[in-house]
Amino acid sequence: IEIDHQRRIFDRCARCDAVPHRMDHKIHPVVMLPAMFDPPQPVETLAEVPDGSPLRFRWRRVLHEVVRSEGPERIAGEWWRAPDGAIEGDSIGRTRDYYRVEDARGRRYWLFRHGLYGSETPDPGWYLHGLFA
Repeated sequence: IEIDHQRRIFDRCARCDAVPHRMDHKIHPVVMLPAMFDPPQPVETLAEVPDGSPLRFRWRRVLHEVVRSEGPERIAGEWWRAPDGAIEGDSIGRTRDYYRVEDARGRRYWLFRHGLYGSETPDPGWYLHGLFA
């Protein structure tokens, strides 16, 4: 149903042209962005392998069973600017592996692992960076 709805929105956009009197009627596709936490909130996770996606996570004392996962999407610092890939100061140089996960109740979350096992830290932390509506 969601895919069909998105297809109708895009079809309608394709029919709209740039004639000024029609500009007010143009429909723009909606991109789903997460509601962000600043700072990201720590979570406890369990994964099948250390560098794998989470199988379950605990946030605010509630356990969430992950039924779908997408990722990782790796975000890393400008490693070419500093020796050994580390940036001076705090943990800015640590890699973040982001995952979009869905729990058994259909709620979607944006989690990340902060740091790589072994090369950056012996025990990377996990954080919740946002919620998808």
